[in-house]
Amino acid sequence: MKKLFIVGFGVGHDDFRTKKAVDVIRSADRVLTLSRFYKNDPAVEYVDLSELMQQLNTPRSETTAVLVGGDCCFFSITRKLVQEFSNLYEIELVNGISSVQYFSAKIAVPYDDAKLISVHGRKEYIVAQTAYNRKIFVLTGGQYKAHDLCRILHENGLTDVKIQIGEKLSCSEEKIVTGTPATLKDLIFDDLSVMYIENESAQIPSIPVCDADFIRGQVPMTKEEIRCLALRKLAIQPEDILYDIGAGTGSMSVEMAHCAFEGVVYAIEKNEAALDLIKHNRIKHGAFNIIVIKTLAPEHFSQLPIPDKVFIGGSSGNIDTIVKTLVEMNPKIKIVANIISLQNLNQILNAYLSCGLNETETICVNIAKSKKIGSYDIMTAQNPVYIVTGMRRELCES
Repeated sequence: MKKLFIVGFGVGHDDFRTKKAVDVIRSADRVLTLSRFYKNDPAVEYVDLSELMQQLNTPRSETTAVLVGGDCCFFSITRKLVQEFSNLYEIELVNGISSVQYFSAKIAVPYDDAKLISVHGRKEYIVAQTAYNRKIFVLTGGQYKAHDLCRILHENGLTDVKIQIGEKLSCSEEKIVTGTPATLKDLIFDDLSVMYIENESAQIPSIPVCDADFIRGQVPMTKEEIRCLALRKLAIQPEDILYDIGAGTGSMSVEMAHCAFEGVVYAIEKNEAALDLIKHNRIKHGAFNIIVIKTLAPEHFSQLPIPDKVFIGGSSGNIDTIVKTLVEMNPKIKIVANIISLQNLNQILNAYLSCGLNETETICVNIAKSKKIGSYDIMTAQNPVYIVTGMRRELCES
């Protein structure tokens, strides 16, 4: 079987290539790379991704080396190459020095207690990561460059976090800039820059929020014990995309956002007073991965990302069309609704079943809380609430 080396050739400058990497490059019969650093080297063949995959599919040389930037085991194409070509080659990985390692030493900030991420895809990802992590190193590039991320953080209210950006690291044009999203958002940075973000006010998402901690106003709020049960039924995963329909004060939005600490919550509400409360509670609780949407559900759903799970706290009489639209968007959707009246209970169950959500569950919650009256503690009952879950059995089991 022919040999394939996947070589991390370091952060950029020759001084940061390991001797092992240099030896492999010199001895290999064929050397391929996607990186711009070797684009003008006659001994190295610069290819795009499709050409790389095509060439590797024909193992015509005894030894082939593929050069990747930084460390081949750190946010690299290595995983894809190993998956695709393990049956054609004996594969050996050669580690290199990553740009995060270099940048961490350059700014004298250890990375052993930091979150390390690469931003490719959803723009909201950087918001969630910044909201819930005190220290983050970010590999930028592609659709979202460092200045794009600064602008996104600024637009979402994370204006005062501390940022350091390193571009063209280890090269003669190396530059390190320090500031905040507000001061850096209008600058332009190199495509493959590295960011360090420090958020001293990062939230601990596992801590539940008490009713008394929310700004209330005159808008109805889902109570603490009900939130706890509804969240359990939603079974939120960290990267989930969530809708909170009829978000009210934003109490469920905040707790959903804390559960989806690598995802995003779309708080959907039509009432102006409620919208204002959601925005204030979002900031108070550091739940910056909430995006507030003023609309009457299900209008404008087509303009939002497809949700994984949805909580319905209020429907304004549109429960049938809301459920139908959500199921059309995602047949594997899981919906949890809070219901007070028997009429609405019957309507939500019929809506679930008519849209193919044949795995349903209803629980009726009766809660009484102690209240001080003179020298006595007396239990005061709250209105019973139905928590109704719907999903599609066959798709959930597949």
